[in-house]
Amino acid sequence: RTVGDWLEPDKKKFPSGMKAVADSIHKHNMLAGLWLAPFAVTPKSHIFKQHKDWLVRDEKGKYHFASHNWGGFYALDIYNEEVRSYIRKVFDTVLNEWGYDMVKLDFLYACSIIPIHGKSRGEIMCEAMDFLRECCGDKIILGCGVPLAPAFGKVDFCRIGADVGLGWENNAFSREDVSTQHTLMNTVFRRHLDGRAFLNDPDVFLLRDNNIQMPLNKRKIVAKVNSLCGNLLFVSDDVSTYTEEQKKIFIDTVSSPK
Repeated sequence: RTVGDWLEPDKKKFPSGMKAVADSIHKHNMLAGLWLAPFAVTPKSHIFKQHKDWLVRDEKGKYHFASHNWGGFYALDIYNEEVRSYIRKVFDTVLNEWGYDMVKLDFLYACSIIPIHGKSRGEIMCEAMDFLRECCGDKIILGCGVPLAPAFGKVDFCRIGADVGLGWENNAFSREDVSTQHTLMNTVFRRHLDGRAFLNDPDVFLLRDNNIQMPLNKRKIVAKVNSLCGNLLFVSDDVSTYTEEQKKIFIDTVSSPK
């Protein structure tokens, strides 16, 4: 969820079901993780309707649009004390009350979309990452959608490139746009960061046959590069639909030593 979609992180809005999910995962001797966009506020959210003074504004006082993803969103001003208190409460709920062990924090660049309060975008991003680590304590953080340098030493894992695409051809406008070819280049040429700045997340590999425009040999290349150069392996498939060949590729991918 974007943080802006939360009314209040309390039992009325979020019953014990979220804790029950984490508890169930723990019973299988696994860690529980949750995706959040901590600085994003959608136009339909409670925060946008009730707390517009929490949002990043430009020098003319206009609320600054941060992204067009999922209908678009605005960004929270991390220097607003009410915002900081609210975000702390969200993380306290997720990590301590519900018991999640890891958070994937996405679209983090939003807080530094423009310079504010006399600070540069780089300075804002660095201070935002310090704040997130403070909120999460020693819990696992996977940083995503974040400029890499401010994430050095602040996250356990970090996405180091573009989203993989459903096809092989490159139609992206920049090296960070959705593109299978770009994500492969990012994974290969940013591999030196792995184990030094953080552990590298090269994005998902896809082996499925449905909703994909890549031949299997190209899908296999993405899986192999991720296993060789990355440190975190994600698959975004229903693995129960795999053929025997796809099962073998999957097992080889996740069991191959770096």
